[in-house]
Amino acid sequence: MFRAAALLLALVVVGATAGAADARRSDNRKKPVLFIHGFELDGDADCASNWNPMKRKFRAWGHKGKFWTIAYYRGDTNCAHWLGHHGRHSRHFGHRGRAHGTNTNLRHLGYHLAWTIWNHYSRRGKRVDVVAHSMGGLIIRYALAQTQRNHRRFPPYLLVEDVVTMGTPHGGARWFTIFCSLKQCRQMRMGSDFLVWLERNGWNPRGRGGTDWSTFGSTDDNIVPADRAAGTARDRSPIHDYIGSCHKVWYRGAANIGHSDFKTKTSKRITAPVYRFNCQDGAWRKDNDSHWPVRRADLAVTFGNR
Repeated sequence: MFRAAALLLALVVVGATAGAADARRSDNRKKPVLFIHGFELDGDADCASNWNPMKRKFRAWGHKGKFWTIAYYRGDTNCAHWLGHHGRHSRHFGHRGRAHGTNTNLRHLGYHLAWTIWNHYSRRGKRVDVVAHSMGGLIIRYALAQTQRNHRRFPPYLLVEDVVTMGTPHGGARWFTIFCSLKQCRQMRMGSDFLVWLERNGWNPRGRGGTDWSTFGSTDDNIVPADRAAGTARDRSPIHDYIGSCHKVWYRGAANIGHSDFKTKTSKRITAPVYRFNCQDGAWRKDNDSHWPVRRADLAVTFGNR
């Protein structure tokens, strides 16, 4: 009886603590937003073509904070900041030289990203939001997971209030990774050591004060299956998820959202056909009047209940 009562008290205390952390949310459009692109076979992403449509809409909808498009490949162009300035290239699954390519371990990129956020924002007490496409979502997930686990090569903590991932292979990408021998392709294969590690150690990684995760997938994404991107089982059963995100959005076939469309579907109309999950009620719901991806991302990084 005593042990049961003690356990119940502990759960109440933990719940109250988590609630207190989330209660400190800013819920505004004043924070900096970091945009992290996905995998590029040639290792040369153009941050302008990747993110300009979304950035313009975010500004139009009232975002006042700084926008940072992050470069991590040696061939990246038109990006605001290269994460290789922070941390050491020889550390944490590191390499010789200073260049990153498609054979650079995602763990190493997560290490650099963690120190980038720490040096520019967290150590100064500033919170940020993150919007990541495709593989970029795995990089921020790993950065937060290892920091939360107090890994000795990572910063003391990170202040990341919201993370939105769009078309991220939390449960693995499609068939192309089987025929691709590049390190990053192998890490994105379903069942890879890297993805299994994330499920076990980065289920719902949180920065100091809490991090609210939103994960988007689409039936028409020919790169990452909807279930593996939204982070749920194919039948949307809670028995097996790939990530413990509080907000999951599955764009149904009628929405015609391809892998790159997450970043460019900027309509403000509330007409998107989706399945939605919110951890506050713990149920999947079919919705024919939902937000399109860019607007959904804007609301997700602004409010904790979206």
